[in-house]
Amino acid sequence: MNILGIATPGRDAAVALFDNHSIVAAIEEEKLSRANDQHALPQLALARVLASAGMQLADVDAIALAAFGNGSKQNRRKNSANESTLAHLRQLLAGRRFALFDHHLCHAASAFYTSDFSRSLVLTLDFGSHGAAGKVSLGEDDSIKSLHAIPFPSSVGWFYSRVTELVGLRPQHDEHKLQWLSKDGQPEFRDALRKLFTWSAKGLPVLDRKYFSPGPDDTGIFSPRLYRELGLSRGTPPTERSARAALARSAQDVLEELVLRLAEHFRESTRADSLCLAGGVFQNVLLVRALEQRSSFRNVYVQPIAGNAGTSLGAAFLARKKTTGRSGRAPLDSLALGPEPTSQEIKSVLDNCKIVYKYLNGEDQLLEETSRQLDRGKIVAWCQGRTEFGHRALGNRSLLASPFNEYVLDNVNQFIKHREEFHPFALSVPAERAHEFFDCGPNCRFMASLGNLKNPIAGLERFTFNGSAVRVHTVEKQSNPLFWKLLHKFGESTPAPILVNTSFNLFGEPLVTDPRSAVRSFYCAGVDALAVGPFLVVK
Repeated sequence: MNILGIATPGRDAAVALFDNHSIVAAIEEEKLSRANDQHALPQLALARVLASAGMQLADVDAIALAAFGNGSKQNRRKNSANESTLAHLRQLLAGRRFALFDHHLCHAASAFYTSDFSRSLVLTLDFGSHGAAGKVSLGEDDSIKSLHAIPFPSSVGWFYSRVTELVGLRPQHDEHKLQWLSKDGQPEFRDALRKLFTWSAKGLPVLDRKYFSPGPDDTGIFSPRLYRELGLSRGTPPTERSARAALARSAQDVLEELVLRLAEHFRESTRADSLCLAGGVFQNVLLVRALEQRSSFRNVYVQPIAGNAGTSLGAAFLARKKTTGRSGRAPLDSLALGPEPTSQEIKSVLDNCKIVYKYLNGEDQLLEETSRQLDRGKIVAWCQGRTEFGHRALGNRSLLASPFNEYVLDNVNQFIKHREEFHPFALSVPAERAHEFFDCGPNCRFMASLGNLKNPIAGLERFTFNGSAVRVHTVEKQSNPLFWKLLHKFGESTPAPILVNTSFNLFGEPLVTDPRSAVRSFYCAGVDALAVGPFLVVK
């Protein structure tokens, strides 16, 4: 049975395709359109996932849509887009099975059905949708039982987003920056921010409405009372970096306290020893690490495409269960689910752009030439295989550099990524050798958590923060054999098989997807070499 799951129009609109046995393909619309926040059917993504599987729409047996919207002005626009999408899909499907599922149930399904657990507490938390900002569920065998919904505005995601705005960043866009800014601050505002939430008899967080005011789009803003208690002028970000960092640290601490308390309460009532996570809040890797280290759960798993795009997976699982009686659980071994250009397609783009390139005759030469560039301190754009699903570059659309180059952090930050100095870079390492250098868990397979550096060889401590914390990406041979081989090849001539890994994209753009976007990004950034398919381009 072939099933399409669609994450609804808006930010992170995406399409996932399932066959009888597995997840065949998945991609976000923005990676193909190169434009964010689209409010229409993700037609490019739909066409691309079908093409990658050699299918047409006529081959699809069922389609599922993850619902979105909570009645605010912002979400009424999304609801309007949903209605347009629904009408279009029904016309396209012409009598085939169609289903619409709750947004947070899709989040929950995406987490539980891709986990290895037969029984688990499932938490989903985000800014707020369908009147709900989260859901507490229990996954058992092949079923998910909803226990409680967390109504908007009692939203820890809303709270974190409002602090993001308070420090001068973009709400619902820059929350990842707030978490990294927090590592440089002191929790000076923690006590004031703790006052925002109380707890219900059911064990759910409840926003104190004294600190909430309706906003221009009905999603709400902090009230004047909170600004007074923080000692800040209303709506004016602090000018001192130390104050912004203190706000970020305070918000991060409160977020971790809230989610830990929520999880522990329902661990006790359900007796679950495993925890599954999804929803935009759990894109916060500091929070995931806190749950791994400080909660009572034996196992913690975060679905790595935790934001809205991941609901396409959940919708497809739910449609399969509704249609066949079984979800067809499929643990995620790899996120290389997007399109892969052919060698001829790559060559055509390079020739069309009049680029001088070197053809690499076979995998061994590709690894040798790329490793040589890296060993010389060059920054290499690595564009190989299928595009990753999700925001993180996991060795298919990556910018790579040697961590043993003294100036690597300055070079990547100043001349390529153009991002704040507080944003740490990840280190990729073969999974079977990770224990030699890091203390890290299974969520690091997808860069969804943190590790700790335990062997600070050759300056690796430059990549740590908050003591020995470090972003770690463990690479398994079976899930990404080519990148795994590159790490080992690089390790033959360096102190360790470890590479700096950051996303291959221009500032503010999605990951590169095809050869043309790869070439454009390569020439618009301070990258030294591009390894795209069997071709090497050197500036």
